[in-house]
Amino acid sequence: MSVLATAFAMSFLVWPTPGHSGQITAESNARDRMNLAGRERMLTQQLTRNACFVMAGVAPDRFAQRTQENVEDFNRVLVGLRDGDAELGLLPETDPGVLAALDDIEALWEQFRPAAQQISAGDFHTIPMEQLVSLNMATLKQMHETVMAMADIYTNDNMSPDLLKTVAVAGRQRMLSQKVSKEVCFKIIGLDGLGASDLVEATIQDFDDAMARLMTGSEADGILPPPNEATLAQLQVTNATWQEFKQLVADIQGEAEVPAETKIRLSNLSDQVLKEMNAAVQLYVQ
Repeated sequence: MSVLATAFAMSFLVWPTPGHSGQITAESNARDRMNLAGRERMLTQQLTRNACFVMAGVAPDRFAQRTQENVEDFNRVLVGLRDGDAELGLLPETDPGVLAALDDIEALWEQFRPAAQQISAGDFHTIPMEQLVSLNMATLKQMHETVMAMADIYTNDNMSPDLLKTVAVAGRQRMLSQKVSKEVCFKIIGLDGLGASDLVEATIQDFDDAMARLMTGSEADGILPPPNEATLAQLQVTNATWQEFKQLVADIQGEAEVPAETKIRLSNLSDQVLKEMNAAVQLYVQ
């Protein structure tokens, strides 16, 4: 068992997770692994966003608690991806390349996690701030590379590369919903370079482009069309909330001072996009 497994054996998830009453198959393991590894990408950005909201004075008690929940969530899934977790539907990882990638993520996480926790506890000194800024993106990048490596490894006769690619792209939308609100929060607290309009616009464009491909499918990109009407309908619901969120972001970008209620609405709408996009991902992996 890894060091993380020992340290965080009692961690719990606050996000709905797959439940498995029967045997874990190779196919269910692949689907759930892609889903949960993809959600780890999202947590790197939500964790940073939540710590930033504490700095911005946005419901600090609420977002300090959310930060801790993010930490516990990320911990358990990271352990499960390595060692397996029957409740999460995960078998132990055996691929040496993925295990090495998880080692790299673990090393980054051991610095990123305490920086976020320090900030959420009210320590806004330079060192944890610099660590939060640099390590959230480094951890996201490593986690993304691991997800894409898993997509190649877990392809088999019953699990097409297009399905795993589609799950990876749909799952990434969850991360983008949190990344853009993180970038806007950085601008709100005066880190203009990290919340510059071009960065925000690029993140929004990433989401828009992927959503267009998900709703119709893209043979060139290996993205399947929605497998049923329920999935298409859920994507449409998500996109409608996303459009409302985009307008709010545009409004904030034009404001010198952002009212407290607008900051709360930013957090709530980004969470709503996340919730609705997660529901779409579950329809792909069920």
